Amino acid sequence: MNFISTISKATRCKKVYIWILILWCYVCIGQQVTSPVPYGVRPSERLLAWHELEFYGFIHFTINTFTDKEWGFGDESPSLFNPTHFDADQIVLSMKSAGMKAIILTAKHHDGFCLWPTKTTEHNITKSPWKNGKGDVVREISEACRRHGLKFGVYLSPWDRNNEFYGTPAYLTNVFYEQLRELNTQYGPVFENWFDGANGGDGYYGGKRDNRQIDRITYYNLNELWNIVRTTQPNSCILTDLGPDIRWVGNESGLAGETCWPTYTPKGRENIDMPGLGLTRYVEAQFGHRGGKNWMPAECDVSIRPGWFYHESENNKVKTVANLVNLYFKSVGRGASFLLNIPPSKEGIVYKTDSIALAHFGNYLNKLYSINYAKDAKVSASSVRSKQLDFAAKNVIDDDRYSYWATPDNITAGKITLTFPKPIRFDVIRLRENIKLGVRSDDWEVWVKENDQWKIYAKGTSIGASRLIKGKKVTKAQAIEVRIIKGAASISLSDIGIFNSPELPAEKMPEIVRDSKGFVHIGGGTDAENKRIVFVKNYALTTDLPKKYAGPIVDTDSPKYFEPFLMKESGQISAGFVNEDGSINLISSKIFGIYPDTWQLFKNNSLFKDKKRLALDGNPETVWIIAIDSTLNDGLIIDTQKLQTIVGFLYIPDVSTANGNITSYACYGSENSKDWHFIKEGEFGNIEVNPRPQRVVFPKDKSHFRYIKLIPKQWVGAGSQVRIADWLLL
Repeated sequence: MNFISTISKATRCKKVYIWILILWCYVCIGQQVTSPVPYGVRPSERLLAWHELEFYGFIHFTINTFTDKEWGFGDESPSLFNPTHFDADQIVLSMKSAGMKAIILTAKHHDGFCLWPTKTTEHNITKSPWKNGKGDVVREISEACRRHGLKFGVYLSPWDRNNEFYGTPAYLTNVFYEQLRELNTQYGPVFENWFDGANGGDGYYGGKRDNRQIDRITYYNLNELWNIVRTTQPNSCILTDLGPDIRWVGNESGLAGETCWPTYTPKGRENIDMPGLGLTRYVEAQFGHRGGKNWMPAECDVSIRPGWFYHESENNKVKTVANLVNLYFKSVGRGASFLLNIPPSKEGIVYKTDSIALAHFGNYLNKLYSINYAKDAKVSASSVRSKQLDFAAKNVIDDDRYSYWATPDNITAGKITLTFPKPIRFDVIRLRENIKLGVRSDDWEVWVKENDQWKIYAKGTSIGASRLIKGKKVTKAQAIEVRIIKGAASISLSDIGIFNSPELPAEKMPEIVRDSKGFVHIGGGTDAENKRIVFVKNYALTTDLPKKYAGPIVDTDSPKYFEPFLMKESGQISAGFVNEDGSINLISSKIFGIYPDTWQLFKNNSLFKDKKRLALDGNPETVWIIAIDSTLNDGLIIDTQKLQTIVGFLYIPDVSTANGNITSYACYGSENSKDWHFIKEGEFGNIEVNPRPQRVVFPKDKSHFRYIKLIPKQWVGAGSQVRIADWLLL
């Protein structure tokens, strides 16, 4: 009996032990496999790959390159397209040298000229003399991208100012959709399809020369558009006004908002009409929406020059490395992408000034990321989801973009500390979330420990795919602490990088001004530097304005600047500092109009005495604002006080706002202010989102006048006010 009782007790104890063991295993296994539940919307696989690119390039190259325009009208002859030394490898390698990982080519811009031998229209590269009509820019660029390890994307303008069927269903089914299929089936993988938001308006349209207004909410049938891309290139991201993958950031300055959420809720197709720069959709696109319904991150596009296409007059206006660094930190550094446009020249290569800037910028990025001081840190956290390595604090310093430190589900605030073996010097900190789990953190702070004292270094909101924090000066710290102050879900921080940015190359450029008496002054450096200024002046009167303002490039053989000189003619002054090694890194330039000494400014017959200098003072920061009645042909008139040759004019819009900037005009000339002769009319393409100076060249037989009248036909916004920062007669 005692023996049986002993066996029974032993059996019961064994069962208890087994159940305890099962329960322990269940708990451990459960802890090991349980990851945080994703919060909100998350990026698709194609968008994860897109986020990893961060920095890539645009190529704007078409008929406009040869006509000196930003927007072609559609009536340009294909015979104009004839690059003399086209080199796809030089273009791609120049862009790769900057650190770009992909390139998007404008296969067709608004003028309708196709850079590939399409079957949809005769307005294409086969009708050009380049390579006897056998060329294919799309193929050469796409293959060069593959040779050099870059991804390839295409820009296809929905608007076609050449095609006679634009605005009808036939254009969609027989032209636009087929062009999209050709580009996505004949040139290998396409990482991004880019569709411009400019749609409808004046155009050639097969010779009808009329105005085609379309309802772009419904006309293009976006569902069909997206379906073509999804079926032909399932891994390609799509950018339109409504995504569905990527949103335009709302400006062409390359800047995302300080807070820039990757989530976004479009207002709907009923609100997709083209607004002015300052209106709601443009502003919201810079910041996104916390908790938006779509994962639709921002793409920041900007050109390395003032214009999107190559213009000889902008050869001395290429962005400096300092400019590019600033844009990088305000795009990639805010969780968006940086799309930098590099326009090839008429020769078909990247101009040398642009390529040098790209190489120097790439060298800066290489040096910036060459040493990550976080790698040597000891890492600790206020709390960890479990003891499993999947969620350990030290995951933030490994090389895996998606390994991460995580907290328990109920802990949405916390801190992680990096302590260094010895104090480090740095000025850049990189934070990343594991975006596979959504955007979880709302407010963060970074603290640094200096001389055993904790001090706040920076604070902000969104982190997302990347947050770069650039300090104003180099800091020496014993430790760094990232504090998540508030979040919508538990923490999943995947990366903390700590870097010391390299010194920027010397990029001082001379300042060029003309005083109230017409004397040009060049300076801006120290006394020693000013003694090393060389310059070129190009102001011989000619009606061949593009060559006039291209001018010879400043080099060490250019004349030295000694003292101010009188310049009352129109023209361009270019100047540079000669370095000690004999090189010239950067050249500044400025276009001056004919000196407006005793000129008078009228609106029709009304003389403006007190306000004339706002339009004629040569200072683009002072803006002349005048009410115009477009139904009455209200004209703005300059009386130059004498009969003279005027080869054109330069209209400088107000860069502080789009509203009021002129988009189309008519220009007249007169010898006596009574008999007016038509000179030219046209448009200032893309001025709404890129308010760059607009140059107009007069025909050779219409350039000798005393009076010039400018009639604004259309301008941005619905009001009656027109804005002129400067109006230079050339």
